[in-house]
Amino acid sequence: MAAKTIEFTVKNSKSFNSYLKKFNSIDNTVLFEVDGEDESFISKSPNEERSIVKFGKQNFSDSEFDPTKKFDFRIKIGVYNISRLIKIMEQFGNEFKFIIKYDEIVSDSEKEFAALSILLKNDDLKFNAECTSLNIFRYISDDLWDNTISKIDSVVDFDFTKENIEKVNALCELDKEYKFIEFINKSGNIYAKGKSFEYLIAPTSNADAKITFYKDQFYKVDVENCHVQMGEDRMLFTSRDTDTATVCSMVEKDENYDDKDEDPFI
Repeated sequence: MAAKTIEFTVKNSKSFNSYLKKFNSIDNTVLFEVDGEDESFISKSPNEERSIVKFGKQNFSDSEFDPTKKFDFRIKIGVYNISRLIKIMEQFGNEFKFIIKYDEIVSDSEKEFAALSILLKNDDLKFNAECTSLNIFRYISDDLWDNTISKIDSVVDFDFTKENIEKVNALCELDKEYKFIEFINKSGNIYAKGKSFEYLIAPTSNADAKITFYKDQFYKVDVENCHVQMGEDRMLFTSRDTDTATVCSMVEKDENYDDKDEDPFI
């Protein structure tokens, strides 16, 4: 049976490229879904250790993607090199066709649709980008994301502004020889703490709570205004600016990094 196609007219790829770049911070590969019923692009992308999982959704209209016909199913698209796909789209400027060639896959009595390639073309240029087999990806279903990964019994909630995230990133760079960052709630305030700094983020509740991450995990949180739910073993950063969320799971500090001295901030 011949492969089928879904075609979009793209007015400008900048918004969609920005969407893809969010996942490039996790890995250079990504599995994203084209949801015809919801008219959106969706991805749930983990790092190799699954200590970070990022969710992102962007509708067709915000992406400036206009489908030439309606469809009511999802197509899974495996991209092995996000940066390369972005660079390819940048060669087309404004107004081009984005054509997904896909096929039906049946496994364990379940039917799904997988992209074989993406053809981009305008009057001057055509470029065919092969898609990657879905077998190399660890697929995260909607149910797994909604009811397990992002479902947190929150101990502390707080708002984390873009400016505060930028500030914490800058402080982490000044404290770069220490690989951990801690979020500590004490005396009704939430703090970000490294080896050499302690920074007040926002007033909260009086609950005592503490979570430790690698700084490399925190760097993957989008620099956007967000709401944070802090649980016993992870934190959920939900953007207020885009339909994006990132879950960071706690790590245990090894003995070489455990604080032996008195707290310098007391």
